[in-house]
Amino acid sequence: MEDTAIKRAAALLEQEFGSDWLTIAQQLGTENLRQRVGKELTSFMAFPDRGNGGDSKWRGNCSPEVVSSVLRYVLDAKRYYGKDISQFTLLDPMSGSGTSKAAADRLGVKSILYDLNPAPAAGMGNWNALKNDVEDSADLVFFHPPYHDIIHYSGNMWGKPHPDDLSRCENYNDFLEKLNFCVRKFYMALRKDGRLAVLVGDIRTKGQFYSIQHDMMRMGDFESFLVKGQFNCVSDSRRYEKPFIPIVTEYMLLLHKKDALMVPFHFSKEDIFSVAQTDLTALTWHHLIRMTLESAGGKMTLVELYARLQNHPKAKKNSHYKERIRATIYEHRTQYLSCGDGCYRLSYQVA
Repeated sequence: MEDTAIKRAAALLEQEFGSDWLTIAQQLGTENLRQRVGKELTSFMAFPDRGNGGDSKWRGNCSPEVVSSVLRYVLDAKRYYGKDISQFTLLDPMSGSGTSKAAADRLGVKSILYDLNPAPAAGMGNWNALKNDVEDSADLVFFHPPYHDIIHYSGNMWGKPHPDDLSRCENYNDFLEKLNFCVRKFYMALRKDGRLAVLVGDIRTKGQFYSIQHDMMRMGDFESFLVKGQFNCVSDSRRYEKPFIPIVTEYMLLLHKKDALMVPFHFSKEDIFSVAQTDLTALTWHHLIRMTLESAGGKMTLVELYARLQNHPKAKKNSHYKERIRATIYEHRTQYLSCGDGCYRLSYQVA
C-alpha cells in the first residue's frame, strides 16, 4: 500500500474519531494476530487501549488486559479438564499499582498481592522477594519484575532506595541471579497444575543488548511463549542518530507445574571460544583462512599464514596443511586476491 493511501486513511480516521483514531487503527491492525481459530489469546498480545485497572501513570506497569487474558486462559484450561476452580487463587508478588487485583476482581477470582513498597496500592507491603517467604500458594502466579535498571522503583516511584530492589542491582548478572532466585521461589509456591506467568522485556543499556527472556531460567513445562506489543512508551517521541533496532515488544513465558514434586528446569550458559584454537565440523579451511586474514587486517603472506595456523587443530590433523592452505586459496581465488610475492588480501574491506 502506498504512503499516500495510508496518510489519507489516517486523516479520515482522525476526522471521524478525533484523538482516539490511532488507538482504533492499532487495534484493527493487530486484530488478525490477537484472535485466531476462535481463541481470544494467541501468541501475540496487543492492547493499544490499556483499559481500566491499576495506575496508568505507574511507570512500567502493564495493561490489566494482559493479566485478564492469561487468567481467563488458565481458568478455561482448568474447566476444560474438569479441575476445581472454587478456590482458584492469583498471586502477584511484585504488584506495583495493583493491576492484577483489578483483573482478578473483574473475573471474580481471589487475589493475593505482595510488594516491596511499604505502602502499595493494594495487598501486603514491605514484602521482600529475596528474604521473605511466600506464605501463600496459588493456581496462577503473575510475575512482572523490573527490567533490570531501566526504571528505578524504590527511591523513584516510592520511598527511599532499597538494596533488595531488583531495579537497583549492581549489574546485569547480579540482576539475573536474583531474578532466577525469584523464579524458583514463585514456582515452588504454585499448586499442582498451576501456572507461573513471567512478563519480561529485552533491554539495551550503555550500548549493550540484553534479552532477559533468553537468559532467565525456566522451571516446569514450557507451555507457551507470547509476544506482547508495547504502546505509549515514554521513549516513543525521542529521536536518535545512532543506528539501532528499537525494542517494541515484551514477552510472557507461561510455565506449567504438572507434577507436585518433579520439576523440569532449563537455564542458559554462556561461554566463549577462539576460532584460532578450536576445530569445529562447521569450520572449513576456507573460513578459517578468511577469518585469520580478517584478524590481521585482511592481508597476509603465505609464510605468515603457515606460521599462524601451524598449531591449529586442523593443521595438527593434516600433515599437508600448507598444501591445503594453498589449495583453498586457489579454490576461492575470487575471494583471495594475489598481491604478488606470495601475498594475498581479501576481496573486501575488513571492518
